[in-house]
Amino acid sequence: MRILAVTSTPPWPATHGAAIRNGLLLEALAREHRVDLVTLDRPGAPAVPAPPGIGRVVQVRAAPPSNWRRLRGGWRGGVPDLLIRHGSRVLRGRVQLLLSSGAYDAVHVAQVQLAPLIRDARTASPGTSRRPRAVYDAHNIEWKLQAALADASAWPRALWARRQAGLLRRVEAWIARTADLVVASSTADRVDLVALGAASPMYIPHPVPIGAVRPGSGDRAVNPRVLFAANFAYRPNILAAEWLFGRVWPAIARELPEAELRVVGPQSERLRPIVPVRTTLGGTVDDIEREYQLAWMAVSPTSVAGGAPYKVLSALAAGRPVVARKQGYVGLPAGDGTGVMLPERPDEFAAAVTGLAQDPEFYQRTASAGFAFVKTEHDAAMVGGQLLDAYARLEAPAIVDGAA
Repeated sequence: MRILAVTSTPPWPATHGAAIRNGLLLEALAREHRVDLVTLDRPGAPAVPAPPGIGRVVQVRAAPPSNWRRLRGGWRGGVPDLLIRHGSRVLRGRVQLLLSSGAYDAVHVAQVQLAPLIRDARTASPGTSRRPRAVYDAHNIEWKLQAALADASAWPRALWARRQAGLLRRVEAWIARTADLVVASSTADRVDLVALGAASPMYIPHPVPIGAVRPGSGDRAVNPRVLFAANFAYRPNILAAEWLFGRVWPAIARELPEAELRVVGPQSERLRPIVPVRTTLGGTVDDIEREYQLAWMAVSPTSVAGGAPYKVLSALAAGRPVVARKQGYVGLPAGDGTGVMLPERPDEFAAAVTGLAQDPEFYQRTASAGFAFVKTEHDAAMVGGQLLDAYARLEAPAIVDGAA
């Protein structure tokens, strides 16, 4: 099968959760199919380092829209801000041009911000009566994320988020009813997609590379190091950092004066004015695996989340336990066998971190349980096989029916 994949950010290097999922799933597809990629990137960005097996890579570099355009479209124009921020006429034009060649059997669209390409795939008819199949990988249910963000925000952000939730719900419902194959990243999201109108969405969990790891061991830092890895271009992660810095870390620092907090990820440097004592900011790191190896544990203090948190899965795959805020822990099972502790209040969160650092036996048991869980449920080779099976169920390119 010839597949045209489209992503709103480059899958490689994998600097955040969406890139990790996109990259590993596309690499899995490339094991059996021809996969070309069109991806959106910032002006002046270096060439995408695509791995072997990936075919043609078209990197569209475009400046982000102005705030005025976003406000006008996202409030008065009735277009979700997510689609405006990641929209590009050049990107869409390149995709339409490639589709007009008739060279593709399927279009793999990652995330709701590229929704217009689902329409393009369904109306592509390059002089024949057939069109490519439209495959939608949801990652998250974005309208629910915006609704939760509205509840967690003050006016006027709450009003804006509520407006975006309504707009996104309509778009996601249209995609759910329209795409030939709809993919969810969690069982909860699969249920939500059915509620939006998807006939039979597939559950494809987040793939995670599993190496030769001895849980709880390895080249840890000398002092207890707590890692918070996230994409800080995403507002819920900024809110999480403010909560962690102001309400949790001071208690940890008092109990563990030698402890270190390490914060890495895109735009983490913007947190510099509020970082607490014994905290370092790493920005976008070249080797995130090394960050997990040096850490004693990872934290996920986010209270607004969707899909399944990659920051949790990556830590577990590295053999490190996780302390996650219960309010934002979604898409993954809870319990003693998952390697994840789920406190709710700031004092409980601090106690969970210090408890893991001070109790070696408990630490080892938790790390081992988490590694066993992620190896069983999220191993990249296994998940890639599930996606290949889903594609195998797609029929030959569908007859154009005039639907849009």
